[in-house]
Amino acid sequence: MFDNCEIKAITLDFDGTTLQKDKIWLSPRNFRALQELQKRGIVCIPCTGRSADMFPPQFEDPSYRYWFTCCGARVLDRQTGEIIYKSTFTPQQSSEICRVFEGKGIYCEVAAEGKLFFEKQVMDNLWKYPVPPHHVWYMYASGRPVTVEGKLSDYFLENNIGLEKINLYGIPEEEFQDMQDRFNSMPFAGTKLSDPVGIQVFNRDMDCIEAMQVLLDRIGITFDNVLSIGDSMLLDGQMMQHAAIGVTLENAPDDVKAIADYVTDRYDEDGFAKAIEKLILKES
Repeated sequence: MFDNCEIKAITLDFDGTTLQKDKIWLSPRNFRALQELQKRGIVCIPCTGRSADMFPPQFEDPSYRYWFTCCGARVLDRQTGEIIYKSTFTPQQSSEICRVFEGKGIYCEVAAEGKLFFEKQVMDNLWKYPVPPHHVWYMYASGRPVTVEGKLSDYFLENNIGLEKINLYGIPEEEFQDMQDRFNSMPFAGTKLSDPVGIQVFNRDMDCIEAMQVLLDRIGITFDNVLSIGDSMLLDGQMMQHAAIGVTLENAPDDVKAIADYVTDRYDEDGFAKAIEKLILKES
């Protein structure tokens, strides 16, 4: 079916694609599929909305040289330590965004410089907040969150840091619409709703395809050599439309399935591994 495609790299999503229901670990079958790809010299590129500090443990292995993080806001070469591509909010824009939610006691993860930043009042009272289950692992097992004393808006402005993205969870009902309206009124900010009662804020000018093109140029290949697999439209869908082969899963929305070249089983039924075994490893 895809025999004429010379696949040299694979872009892969985490949640709803390669990871198990815990959103932390790979299943043994998915792990084995990735190992087989690497044995064949195929570059495996984690391509996700997560910040670098939130990458699952198995992907911290040096064999995953390139990390495509925060939907392309930050692309890393982990072997050299180089930031291959960066597209963030300016420090001034970052400060303006933070002023919408800071001091209101709302659980918010602020991604910048590959890390997650939190208000001290939130970290001191973490037990009160709707921390997503797989983020609990990050908070307590990795020990990597950065706690900011004082206002986040001042911190990022004073330290000349631009934000990569922001995730807010558990926003009070009476605050939700006003906050969403304020974010959407900013010409540089885009939003996406998330559970539970949350808002994701990203750089409206960010171009994930441009970011990936820079990375592919570095590797020395083109989109014609890429298989892209994922389950969402915001990032995965764009990658699939440009890749030689676009693969999605049975759990993906219908609009993603409509643009995919191949639909595999659900993520919790090892759909990722089954697609790789059939399309690349030719094992079934």
